[in-house]
Amino acid sequence: MSAISNLKALRPASVGGDEHRRLGALLQQGLGLAPTRANLSALADECRHRAHGMGIAEPAYLDLLSSDGTSARTEWLAIAPVLTVGETFLFRDPALWDLVETRLLPGIKALTRPLWLWSAGCSTGEEAYTLAIVASRVLAPGSFTVLGTDVNSNAITAARFGVYTPWSLRGTGTTRDGLVLSGTQAVRIHDDVKKTVRFQTHNLSDASSFPPPGTLSFEYIVCRNVLIYMTQNARTDLISALTNCLSPGGILMLGHGEASGISVNGLKAEAYDAGVIYRKPLRQALAVAAPPASARTRARAGGRVAVEDPRTRKSQKPPAIGGQYRAFESIQRREGEETSRAHALLLEAASQARAGDTASAERTATAALVLNPLSPEPHVLLAALLASRDAFDDSEKALKRALFLDPASIPALWQLGALYKMMKRGPQATFIFARLLARLEGLPPDQDALPFDNLSIGELNALLRSALGETQ
Repeated sequence: MSAISNLKALRPASVGGDEHRRLGALLQQGLGLAPTRANLSALADECRHRAHGMGIAEPAYLDLLSSDGTSARTEWLAIAPVLTVGETFLFRDPALWDLVETRLLPGIKALTRPLWLWSAGCSTGEEAYTLAIVASRVLAPGSFTVLGTDVNSNAITAARFGVYTPWSLRGTGTTRDGLVLSGTQAVRIHDDVKKTVRFQTHNLSDASSFPPPGTLSFEYIVCRNVLIYMTQNARTDLISALTNCLSPGGILMLGHGEASGISVNGLKAEAYDAGVIYRKPLRQALAVAAPPASARTRARAGGRVAVEDPRTRKSQKPPAIGGQYRAFESIQRREGEETSRAHALLLEAASQARAGDTASAERTATAALVLNPLSPEPHVLLAALLASRDAFDDSEKALKRALFLDPASIPALWQLGALYKMMKRGPQATFIFARLLARLEGLPPDQDALPFDNLSIGELNALLRSALGETQ
């Protein structure tokens, strides 16, 4: 979870004195967030929208939010996506994950079986999957489960799919032992990793929600880049709640400086070059029995429908007209062979890209483009490869050529939106993603969307809705 990123926040706040104070108090109560001009304006807009939809007056809706019941908790989860957005990527802070892999997880693997590992405030899931990938290198199969939670239900929807843009791999320089499958336009988390992770919506500022449903305690909790957006009181309460969820001998990892000024009672601080961690002493476990494995909920693997690679079109045979037809048939046959050869080269380029040989992939994609310049596919693949080496301007030109050839090209629209996001051109990315979402409407959910990345229409639809902040 991080700061607000909402177009409504760009408008001047129209929140007055008393309303300003009440909304600020509500924001701290419901989500623990420190009030800012941006999030107060967005909260005011969303409260008006929710009140109108429920057919009640705005003061009555504010009274609902301030109550301490199930309805209030439900409403806070409903409006949270407007107030929070995640900024994260796979293997963020590599030195930290090296510490987790080489020192921390090996040191706790004998505590119990299975170990429960929690990524609290996981946004769209990159941190939770990174934790699972690292754990799979250290711990035996079936000996751990990762829980990823976030207050933003749209982010959790995207996390369950486990599909990201290649930008999520920035800083890794590798596909990480094959557990992260890197395509040309998307990064898909390996199913073996996804089986070890489960996701659920959870409000870290709701004291009644600890521990998260279906769990008892955790041997490792990571909650980074969350507390920096909270008030001091909310940070203190959250650290206390996370501490209570730790098993004796378990580890709590926070972001740099996020525990500053807060007494972390019951935990012992340990300083490493990569950061500071907090460990609950084992002596507290003398009279505590480990919870039975049957009490722990396990993750379920998500299935999807396999879709075949797209095939080239076959031109209809015209009526024979003597020698003219034979000449025309020869041209058709040659064009068909070139089209087939170009498609084979595209498959080869995609394979080279997945193997990390982007230079060869770029040369192969260029050869495919020479053979079939009127197809948008070579332009899109070449654009993805150009973007991978930060040649953003050339990538944009290639995508615009692809969209000139086919204005409704799903792979071209997806890549262009992702490119604008990497270039921090938010309004353009939003426009392209909204255009693509409209393009997907009515298409079968199991139909292939990105032919070189094995991504379905249904999966892409969910990712776009999450990116645009829409509800499912």
